[in-house]
Amino acid sequence: MRAVDALPVSPYILGAAVLIALVVWGWSQYYQFCPHCGAATPRVRAGWLRCRRCGRQYRRGLRLR
Repeated sequence: MRAVDALPVSPYILGAAVLIALVVWGWSQYYQFCPHCGAATPRVRAGWLRCRRCGRQYRRGLRLR
């Protein structure tokens, strides 16, 4: 009996879940949600950026929404 046969889910489902988790983690390293309108915007490294959708400025630690 192989170890793969003992899993309660298909290896394809498990692989897809791991792949989705890695994509979400990678996306969150470069993007964040605008605290005002909720649009996906580039992540702030230092200072302030302006949201392309609502035009308001945001920074990394601000959470209004």
